[in-house]
Amino acid sequence: MSKVDAIIATMPAMQRSEVEAQWNKLGAAEAPRLPDPLFRRLTAQMLQERRYGDVPAIIRRELARLTEVAPEAAESSRPPVMPIRISDGTRLIREWNGRTIEVLVRDDLFEWEGRTYKSLSHIAREVTGAHWSGPRFFGMRTRRG
Repeated sequence: MSKVDAIIATMPAMQRSEVEAQWNKLGAAEAPRLPDPLFRRLTAQMLQERRYGDVPAIIRRELARLTEVAPEAAESSRPPVMPIRISDGTRLIREWNGRTIEVLVRDDLFEWEGRTYKSLSHIAREVTGAHWSGPRFFGMRTRRG
């Protein structure tokens, strides 16, 4: 274990003044007025950066790029909904009022009881007699980006 690792390992038991002493040894500006847990983490991070080096610039740029929000996404607080993709040959099974409903996915069509349908919603309506979202009826959830 390196000296830095040993210091970091003992930081939770240190008094704030001892952590501030470590901060001052780093030659940084005056210790920031932060809540104790945050100040300890920041000091530990700075110790690690001095010992092992900072995050490479290419990684920082990539992290910054990944955290940028597209203008249209910024308007909504919810992440974008990803489309559900169902592979050809998939079997969707649902129990409804004691009856097992089994649908076979074929290309862009759905087969149920020997007939083909363009959407799962049509099948759900046939089964229930009410308007249902087909994917919801079969328990499929949308993926959030």
